[in-house]
Amino acid sequence: MNVPKYVSGSIAPTFTVFQQDGGIDEQGQRTFLDFLLQSDAIRCFFVRSGMGLMYTYSMEDTKQMAKLAVSHINGRSAVIVGCSGIWDRNYDRLPDPDLYLAQGIELGKHAIDTGADGVVYTVPEGLLPQNGESINDLLLRYFQRVCAEVPGPVFIYQPPGTKAEYMMTPELLAQLADIDNLVGTKVSSGDGHYVYELCRAVRGKEFAYIVGNEMVFYAGLMLGVRACIGQGTTVNPQIFRAMLASYDKGDWAGVLRAQDSINDLCKHSPNPVDFMKKYATEKGFPTPLYDRSQKSNPYAGDRVAITQAEYDRFKPIYEGELAKFA
Repeated sequence: MNVPKYVSGSIAPTFTVFQQDGGIDEQGQRTFLDFLLQSDAIRCFFVRSGMGLMYTYSMEDTKQMAKLAVSHINGRSAVIVGCSGIWDRNYDRLPDPDLYLAQGIELGKHAIDTGADGVVYTVPEGLLPQNGESINDLLLRYFQRVCAEVPGPVFIYQPPGTKAEYMMTPELLAQLADIDNLVGTKVSSGDGHYVYELCRAVRGKEFAYIVGNEMVFYAGLMLGVRACIGQGTTVNPQIFRAMLASYDKGDWAGVLRAQDSINDLCKHSPNPVDFMKKYATEKGFPTPLYDRSQKSNPYAGDRVAITQAEYDRFKPIYEGELAKFA
């Protein structure tokens, strides 16, 4: 299977809009999607993403969000859906392995049937090796099974904080890249040597490495990478579009100017989810600020709500950086 054309520039880890009771706010989500679509710089929306609090999703939430995003975006951009089985990433309470796999396959089939352009599966840290297999054997077995059952483009997502023993090795990634409908991976790492070796392992294969730490996108471009997933690909996708255009023209100074802005926005940003929801509301796209708790996982903390002072401080910085690439 060919790498889809939407794997280029900004793939936005879409922030989930919640109701006060923690349910998904469908109208608020549609309004927020309309706000994000205005930039005309997001090639693909990744729903049930890490920044969208994927570990708090239920089966019903995932199906609801897939249907909502696909129907509302309606071809104006691509949509990929996080389809891993249900687990809150509590390492003291692992999921049933058979149920976790079955749920993931069910969600993947549902997303593709709904019209999603691809599906995403996190590295399954909640599963344990069986019958003397290594963790790499487990990961290969898991993705082979998922890809055999889900009839569409499949992506791997290695989230921040993935346990070292579950992290992709170059040797494993080279094997995974040979699975026909496994078309790419996002690895959340800013380690230049690690990224280089992963890209090297799939060089020449029909497989896309997606930069998962936006502050090293410039390095990814040098390695032939075309796409990024990070907070900025939702918050400031215009700068990624400009950066890719500069690279394609051979304008390396333009690439570095864009990377400088991307890094500065990351450095100065308060809670980016709250900031964008408040900014959307200010711009005429009312988006509630309600959040959903992750307290069922003792290893995760809830996001600290943005203050008005933080918003007022960051807004001119944000608008000033965007203005450089208007």
